[in-house]
Formats: sequence, structure tokens, C-alpha cells
Amino acid sequence: MTLQIPPGFRIRVGCDVTPVSDIANSVERFGDRYLTRVFGAGELADCAGVDRVQGLAARFAAKEAVFKAFAVADLAVAPTEIEVVRVAGLPELRLFGAAAELAGRQGWQQSEVTLSHTDCHAMAVVMVLASAHA
Repeated sequence: MTLQIPPGFRIRVGCDVTPVSDIANSVERFGDRYLTRVFGAGELADCAGVDRVQGLAARFAAKEAVFKAFAVADLAVAPTEIEVVRVAGLPELRLFGAAAELAGRQGWQQSEVTLSHTDCHAMAVVMVLASAHA
């Protein structure tokens, strides 16, 4: 199968793998202060339950994947400006503030995000369809 990119568009991709233990250690050490500096309310609600830390780690990986898709050195975007929530059971990327402004300047039209985790690692891949002329 060949990926067909419409004329005038390009694909941006970001990928990240995060150790679940890093997120668990941060939650244990800093608690709510860490959680509210990194995750949005929708993310925290989506991750309630048994696999909470794994879900948070996957969302952290998604934020890092978005940073990579932006491909900008010294990116001034807060982690809470990138949110991954479930819509109809599927992960969906939402951008706010400086992240949304940068995506607009870069011509981001559509995005897809996929998350996965095991007991020890979480990963995310972000694909963006962007205007080639932005």
C-alpha cells in the first residue's frame, strides 16, 4: 500500500517512547503539582483507574511526539497546551494556546495519534497532514 498525499500537502510525523517508571516517579514525588503542570483535566479523567500511570505515560509520549512533529528548536509550548483525550473510544489530539498557534502557522490540517503501553513502556505516534505552503 502506498500513502497518497494530496498535492500541496505534506506529512509530519512524531514518535516517542516513555518509561512508565519515569511518570510513576514524578507522580509519587510531586503529586498533583506534577499532574496539573503536565496533563489537562480531560487527560486526568481519561486515565482514572487501574492503568492510570500507563495511560498518563502514553499521553506524555504523545506530547513529546507532537513536539517532534513541530520540528522546532527551543519550542515554547507548555505540555498542558497539548491534550490527548478519548472521543468515541479513540484518542484525539487537541491543541491550545501557543501549540494551536504554531500548528496554524505550520498549516496543520488534520492529525492522528495512536497510543500503546506495556507495564514498563508507553509510546505514541502522531501524524499530521499539513499544507506544504505554510
